[in-house]
Amino acid sequence: MKFVPLQELCKVVTKGTTPTTLGKPFTSTGINFIKAESILDNHSIDSSKFAFIDEETNALLKRSVIKANDIVFTIAGTLGRFAIVDNSVLPANTNQAVAIIRPDENKVTPAYLYSFFVGNWHNEYYSKRIQQAVQANLSLTTIKSLPIAVLNDATMNKYDDLVSPLFALMKNNEEENRRLSELRDTLLPKLMSGELDVSDIDL
Repeated sequence: MKFVPLQELCKVVTKGTTPTTLGKPFTSTGINFIKAESILDNHSIDSSKFAFIDEETNALLKRSVIKANDIVFTIAGTLGRFAIVDNSVLPANTNQAVAIIRPDENKVTPAYLYSFFVGNWHNEYYSKRIQQAVQANLSLTTIKSLPIAVLNDATMNKYDDLVSPLFALMKNNEEENRRLSELRDTLLPKLMSGELDVSDIDL
């Protein structure tokens, strides 16, 4: 294997901008706007913590339009939370507290690159390079410079065959948890108000 800077394996490594810096307000509905707090410790994305922007603002923030299989990584405030994006959270954009890492699939698969983050490959490297200002942050230069071990094609394909089903299962579990949470949030108020009567259910 050889070690290659993350940037060389990606089409894009960037971050977003807060709409209000452009004089644009958040909206009550519209394009999902992923904030650092939307990315959870368990590497899922909590849609209940999204803000929203309109189509015009999303077009102005075209640098940080998020795509499927992007890795989003928090780089300000609470550092180091990350997740891989699927279609369930799109269309989406983000702010300057979140880095967007877009693998170049001609070089590595998203699952291959994501497995390095799941394995905490980045922890020691990034922790030594945290910048202290008003709040701790990581620069894009630091994010881009992370050395990634690249296997030869045959070995990488075998590795990808092993990890891809695991990540698919993780995403399926995440989606099931989301559906169950929505069901809970729908049913619980009805149970509390007496709108639903479960007294006759034999457990």
